[in-house]
Amino acid sequence: MRNILILDMSYDLKMYKDRQLVQALESRKLGGYFNQVISVHPLAGLFASGASRFGDPIITQVDDHHIFIEGKIGISCVWSMIPPLNFLFAQVLFLRLLVRLCRKYKIDVVRIGDPHYLGIMGLILSWFLRIPLVIRVSGNYDWLRKNTGKLACPKLFKYLFIEKFIERFVLKRCDLVAAPNKNNLDYAILNGVQPERGIIFRYGNLIHPLHFSDPSTRKIKGRQFLDQLGVVGPFLTTVSRLEVIKQSDHNLFVLKRLRERGHLVNFLFIGDGSMRAHLKKLSEQLGLSNYVFFAGNRSQEWIAEILPLAQLVLSPHMGRALTEACLAGAPIVAFDVDWQGEIIKSAETGELVPTGDWEEMANKAAYLLDNPELSYQFGCNARNSSLKMMDPRALDDVEIAAYETLFNMRGSVCEYRV
Repeated sequence: MRNILILDMSYDLKMYKDRQLVQALESRKLGGYFNQVISVHPLAGLFASGASRFGDPIITQVDDHHIFIEGKIGISCVWSMIPPLNFLFAQVLFLRLLVRLCRKYKIDVVRIGDPHYLGIMGLILSWFLRIPLVIRVSGNYDWLRKNTGKLACPKLFKYLFIEKFIERFVLKRCDLVAAPNKNNLDYAILNGVQPERGIIFRYGNLIHPLHFSDPSTRKIKGRQFLDQLGVVGPFLTTVSRLEVIKQSDHNLFVLKRLRERGHLVNFLFIGDGSMRAHLKKLSEQLGLSNYVFFAGNRSQEWIAEILPLAQLVLSPHMGRALTEACLAGAPIVAFDVDWQGEIIKSAETGELVPTGDWEEMANKAAYLLDNPELSYQFGCNARNSSLKMMDPRALDDVEIAAYETLFNMRGSVCEYRV
């Protein structure tokens, strides 16, 4: 039986539960391949307030085979007057705790979610325990910096050359580099990863099972959810963080153009972020405030019930949610950015347009709205394609085979056990 420690800062445990993302945690066991999983968010204290940001880590027994550990950003309120030292002491003690737990549970491998802070922490654990290090690359950081002009971790590194050095240093030293798509894997290879160490682990086994169910069976609750929001009539939607990198404002430009052409549709933003206030103001400036709705962050059940009801999904830049839209059988118009061209094929599973060209996105959206039968067929094609690409059992098998190869190369017994 194998055991794994996973360093990831996507969500704290409360977020996983509130948003019904528990499947993403359950998938870490790979159907029982990993007997013991230790999930770690070293900086979960950032989401807390007051004194709860400091102190000892919180250790929660998720089930008999899964522990979730949430670190704090300081050892105590007393030391909060000296934030750097408070943080440093807390993280050093946190690392000591993780080493003890890795030995107690005979952890075979460490997996990290980014090559930055988690990369540094993962390298330390991997070196100290003499076990393999795996990274699941969560994005194309070169593309992110190019399109935002900002660092991926500005508070940690401050300078581009330092951030790039750390990225390449960590990536080159990972025993296995996994990415959710080809775009992200190409980024890793361009930054020094040997191609034979790279592999694609797609999102399918992280997705809530309800998204795989027949879209026609999940519309009743969806209509109730729409009534609660006050959405009346046909609507377009997107599921995304409301951030500049996601080009959220382009959805409003497309809506404006569609309404000018006589398509009396609404728009529903699902997700939240720093651009929410800006988007509300922009919708007012464009004369769209009566037709734009903000649902905020929602549970997976809520999203799965809503998506099949959308006349169209616009995807300037969606991540895992693009798969969920495909599984809902929704017609989709997407920018050719990141991994979106891997699943959206023009005139087949939707329409793909040049990145940032919202005018062309509006043209394709109008075309699909004017041709409902074709739109329906594209949605069916997208669902069938995603069912094959994101089959959870097949993806589990791919991951298990990759880990088995890794362990066979490194030896089946960790050196610290001898």
